[in-house]
Amino acid sequence: MDASRGILDRPVAIPGPLADRLLFEVGSWLEAPAAEAGADVGRRDEASRDALRRVIAAHGLGPYLVSAPGLSGLRGNLPAAEQAWLEAQLGANRERVHRLHGELAAVLAELARAGVRTMPLKGAILTTRLGATPERRPMADLDLLVAPADLAAATAALVRGGYLLRPHPHRRPTHDVFEQAGTGAEVRSYDGEHPDNPRRIELHTEVRRHLWTWVDDDDLTAYLWSTASDGAVLGQPAALPSDAALLAHLAIHATCDLLVGRGRLIQWLDLAGISGGQPDPPIELGGLPNPRLAFPALRLAARRLPASMANVALGPLEELVPRDLSRWALSVPLDRAAGLQSGRFLPNDAATFRARWSRWAPYRWRLRVAHADAPLAVAATRHLGRLASIVGGRRRSAW
Repeated sequence: MDASRGILDRPVAIPGPLADRLLFEVGSWLEAPAAEAGADVGRRDEASRDALRRVIAAHGLGPYLVSAPGLSGLRGNLPAAEQAWLEAQLGANRERVHRLHGELAAVLAELARAGVRTMPLKGAILTTRLGATPERRPMADLDLLVAPADLAAATAALVRGGYLLRPHPHRRPTHDVFEQAGTGAEVRSYDGEHPDNPRRIELHTEVRRHLWTWVDDDDLTAYLWSTASDGAVLGQPAALPSDAALLAHLAIHATCDLLVGRGRLIQWLDLAGISGGQPDPPIELGGLPNPRLAFPALRLAARRLPASMANVALGPLEELVPRDLSRWALSVPLDRAAGLQSGRFLPNDAATFRARWSRWAPYRWRLRVAHADAPLAVAATRHLGRLASIVGGRRRSAW
């Protein structure tokens, strides 16, 4: 494989059986891979090797696979072309995160001058925590949380800093999107990480996913603020989420992505990084809000990364979720059946019938998550009723 050649700009979907095999294989590399892991990659045909790269890129794993200390044996087994591609991913991500950190520091300083208390979330906090290795984790954008009363001041501060407020394409946006003037909004490369791919700020006043399956029961906003402490990020004032709140946010976000078939293995690494390296006492999982949303991703991460999450006691959390959901999380294959994406990531995918079906289909485990302990027949009826109300509402709005 020519390491200089990127993934096709418009890749075809990876055949399902191949995607499942690759998802399980790449997942097994993440922690203590077998001595022979990756040894047969060089014997595969070009299409299979392209598919492997696409899965790695889609799951944000290139920088991790090439730099995590425990994976040197895997890297030694890979052909030179794959090693070169992974090294390129690490270099590109290092430059991208360096730029994003510079932008984050500048924005936090501007918001502090405007009197806005700001909480960085997701990658913005994960890559700046003590002991973090930021070049290993890709960042698509900077997620920031401010109070609703501070939204106008925060918007004005971002505009003063050279950002433009962009229209949001979703019907129920969960945040405002800002881009730096003159940086362009087009994706430069789908071949993993690229410093010049869009670097946006997503400004939140609430942390709620607004998925079709719930009403108001996935709101973490009050919990994040009530458990936060004041500190510094990159030398600038910031509100810091507690470990428990950060874990809850990451877990719920990961579960929600699994529910719509967009789950990424990097999200499970994030969970392991927060929960697995804790000193005594460990994070109290039994007190996490919205347990039926937090639990699935945590259980799947513990199955995929057992050593990294060995000191995470999921028992108290498991007692709070429906039994059907617990059984599913303990038995579902760690591939597309669990909601992991298969590497197809084109801008128009959301409009395809296949993507719509993945979002709306009444999968049994999705009904368990969405409707808690209701009998399955009741859950299905609720689901169909919700779909009917959404379709009816859209038809009325079209008139």
